Amino acid sequence: MKKSIVQILSWSAFYLLVIGLLIFVDYSYSAIPCSASEINISQVDGHHFITEESVMEQVYDLGYSLNNQPIGEIETQVIENEVRETAGVKSAEVYELNNGKLVLDIQQSRPIARIIASNGLVSFYLDEDGETIPLSQSYTARVPVFSGAIYYMNGNLPNAVAIQQNDSLSNIHLIDDIYNVASALDKNDFIKAQTLQIYVNDKKEFELIPRVGKNRVLLGESENIKKKLKHLTTFYTEVIDPKELNNYDTINLKYNNQIVCSKR
Repeated sequence: MKKSIVQILSWSAFYLLVIGLLIFVDYSYSAIPCSASEINISQVDGHHFITEESVMEQVYDLGYSLNNQPIGEIETQVIENEVRETAGVKSAEVYELNNGKLVLDIQQSRPIARIIASNGLVSFYLDEDGETIPLSQSYTARVPVFSGAIYYMNGNLPNAVAIQQNDSLSNIHLIDDIYNVASALDKNDFIKAQTLQIYVNDKKEFELIPRVGKNRVLLGESENIKKKLKHLTTFYTEVIDPKELNNYDTINLKYNNQIVCSKR
């Protein structure tokens, strides 16, 4: 009986010692001064929605000086949440190293289109994953602009891919059709370089406005858009003499496997 009591007391003392050591280690770690910060930002296609300087401003605005501040006072989750809310940020991870360094790994979104609603008051980007991105106050991405009969859209639109997979949503929204066209443009470097703007009419048909020339390119609806852009590439590079382009008012690709040109 006495032996059991001694064992219990021994184990109790051991556990108390372990707990005490853990508390001491945790306290010692929390007291380590923040020695430096490391900010890693993915640069996708040269986009700069966020910079090291702007990230540090966000950290300072949250009340963290990082100048020998005890690492235990820095709430990494708070910083992470703040950075994730920044326009153009796809993901963010913030963590501390044992030497007191604070590390921020940030991945930027890659926009493929800018959408301007018909009232001109709502504008946002659409990224390669079909997610909407609010405009940045400090950076403007050079991507094709979609305008025209794009009626009011709020900032809580579903993912464009999710809309494509839901017939009910697809009947309501136009953003899935815009995403189809923007994705096809993004994958066709030649036509993308020629594109100044995409206009959407009331029939949900797309009209490409080229950077060079005074003609309109009628793409029609978003179905088979990759094939239409491929035909347009062939037309520009192998069929028409660039000097003759201005002789035509419209280049129509609305019909299957046909290009119909109208002269001025």
